[in-house]
Amino acid sequence: MDAVLKVAPFQGETTWSFLHRVAAAYGLQATDLTGGWRWVNSGHRSRGVRPDSEVLLDAVAQEQLAGWCRVPAGQLVRALPSWSAGPAALDGRGGQGQGWARWRVGSVQWGPVVSGCRLCTGRRDPGAERVWVYRARWQRLCVRHGRWLLDVGEGHPLEFADVGCLTRELSRAQRRFGRLVRARAGAGVEDGEMFALARAVVCGWWERKDFWARERVWGPRLERVVTATRGQYPGLEGWEERQWRLLVRDAVIFPEVVTVAAAVSDPVLWRVAAGSVTSSLVRKPGGSQEFVAALGARLGREWLGEVERSHQAGPLSVWVQAVARDQRRPAGVLPPPGRGMWWVRSAHRPVEVGPGLRLLAPASDTGAGPGGAAVPAAGAGPGGRRAEPAVPRRTGHGQGLARRHEELFAEGLEHARAHAARWGHLALPHTSGRAGAGFDLGRWLANRRADAASLTRRQAEQLGALDTWWDPPWPVDWQRAWYHARTHVRERGPVHGGDNLQGLPRWLERWLRHQITHYPQLHDGQQQLLAELGLTAGEAERFHAWPGRRRPASDGLSQARAYAARHGHLAVSKPTRTDDGFALGTWLSQVRQRQHPHGRPTRLGRHLTAIDPWWDPPWPVTWQRRWWACRHHLAGLPDGLALWPGAPDAEQATAWLDQQAARRPLLQPGQQDLIDELTALTSREPGWRPRISDHAWQILSTLLPPLPHHGGRRRSERQILEAIIHIACTGQPWTQLPHTLGPFQACLRRYQAWHADGTLTRISHTLLPEPDTAWQQRLAAHIALAAGRS
Repeated sequence: MDAVLKVAPFQGETTWSFLHRVAAAYGLQATDLTGGWRWVNSGHRSRGVRPDSEVLLDAVAQEQLAGWCRVPAGQLVRALPSWSAGPAALDGRGGQGQGWARWRVGSVQWGPVVSGCRLCTGRRDPGAERVWVYRARWQRLCVRHGRWLLDVGEGHPLEFADVGCLTRELSRAQRRFGRLVRARAGAGVEDGEMFALARAVVCGWWERKDFWARERVWGPRLERVVTATRGQYPGLEGWEERQWRLLVRDAVIFPEVVTVAAAVSDPVLWRVAAGSVTSSLVRKPGGSQEFVAALGARLGREWLGEVERSHQAGPLSVWVQAVARDQRRPAGVLPPPGRGMWWVRSAHRPVEVGPGLRLLAPASDTGAGPGGAAVPAAGAGPGGRRAEPAVPRRTGHGQGLARRHEELFAEGLEHARAHAARWGHLALPHTSGRAGAGFDLGRWLANRRADAASLTRRQAEQLGALDTWWDPPWPVDWQRAWYHARTHVRERGPVHGGDNLQGLPRWLERWLRHQITHYPQLHDGQQQLLAELGLTAGEAERFHAWPGRRRPASDGLSQARAYAARHGHLAVSKPTRTDDGFALGTWLSQVRQRQHPHGRPTRLGRHLTAIDPWWDPPWPVTWQRRWWACRHHLAGLPDGLALWPGAPDAEQATAWLDQQAARRPLLQPGQQDLIDELTALTSREPGWRPRISDHAWQILSTLLPPLPHHGGRRRSERQILEAIIHIACTGQPWTQLPHTLGPFQACLRRYQAWHADGTLTRISHTLLPEPDTAWQQRLAAHIALAAGRS
């Protein structure tokens, strides 16, 4: 172990294969390296001989393996697909510097495992006997050596099929699929789903005699590939034609699979496919003939439409129906999980090589393969392990499976008829499939909805007779709630929007309010069903017109978001209403009150905090509203924002900031931070500036009453009038009067006297120069406000 050597991983290699190569480089077995590790599961002892095995290592074991192979950890992460999954899977294990490992089946999580091309691996690592790598089904071609790599662990000794005669054609198809994957990357189409569907379609043609009767290309390809592969493996001369057809099938049909994948991923052809499918209750085995004709033209097989028209429902027909169903699905409604447009039913999935060879093997086979090759017996896997039982797949046009499907449908229909007779509908929830001894009707109905395109007309009519809305184009939960509401309506009478839904049970009121709120977005059928309850479009309008109605939280949240987008904050007064009459101030006040009993923000409160962090301050909302006005005046209004009606002007905001800065020690810490933020935005010193112009003073001085002289120094009447105007414009209390205007007591007494004898009223109505009209209007408003208070 002291020799200095380097073993580099191959791109996509399994960690289990790399571990064997590292051990072989030191002349050891893999168990010699893993002997010091602790295993979470003991599967590596009995199943570790599987070629598609995988091992997950924790950080300690990975560090040891990186030291043995002399390769940086970053290179191992990029080359080995399962390398990064080890620390997460073994999190919490370890301790005392000992490594941990977990055995896994690599093909389950990281895709199929194939034998690497020995000619390619031998150039980099001459001592490597075999290398196992992960390869997708569209990445099996070794262009350099003309080999089609085969899956390992399939019960045969072959590593590859010799496709040197088809290298150019297969290479062109492989590059074309790579370009197709890159083109569809942003359209939400998964490459694995797209290829699986196309492969299922073409493999279905491969198994049909009527297709082979017209096919002229696959036969020569098959003969050349089988002949070349037999020359590479002389020990398999005794294999039958059926076994060879299954083994080299994917290589022969690969160009057609890529062409079909390009067709089914083309949005233009989606509309063509859905063009002739008008109803999900009409079963059309041939699918859209326009699409089949276009596909046949792309494949160079114009007779494809004749074969598909006469064939029973296959993967292509089911896909065409799924495309039509997806076109009719309302916007925002997702398909059932795992049952979307690219789903391939188990009955349409092609037989893989391993199970197929076990089915074709003779019952008396004890392990000696054709021509003496060591092939595992039927029922036994690599290393002597027992294979999983395989269900024979029917080929041809037998009716046994169809009759069995009819029997199962009849059984489920009887349970559905009993449920509909008792409850009046079939809107059952989709259960988890873990029902007890009884029949799981909910799951059976969910499967029938997912396979509605495959139902016959008679089956669809039978379910429709039990419940017209057994497969609605909206969620089944909505339909179940409607049936519940219909029961209440039949007992108590129809609902009305004009009475604000008063007197209804809480659950029904909340459900109906939600329907009224989203009434324009409902399906036409949903609106018709709501009309049966009495809730028509007119009743919905009456509900919206109800004065003072309690609106849902979503409405208030949308109104708050719109107000904040217009004014920049949610520090609104209680009487504030939006343009459509929504009492936003009252609604926010109620939401603020609900925060305090909980001791923490409610879910609605968190949404409002995201809109305005100070929507519910620990100080008066009036103070916060003044702060926002002052900020807008100092920093400027952002684009799209506007001051709210009655907002303080720049002079009032400045006077308010001077007042808060003077009493800063008395404010809360949060208020102090906000005042400091505003102070940083202004560069002026707090002070006072005169407002009365000289021309205006010449006019106003004649309106002031003469004052009796009782001795002492007379105060300047212009200074006193400036003080009165300052209080009227800023809204400050008299105690905050700037010292430059004199004692506030003397100015307050003069204000009271002039207000009582009407002097201030005459001043506010006198025609003055343009620069003085602003403070004159403020003085008039201040006088009117003082008169209203008295």
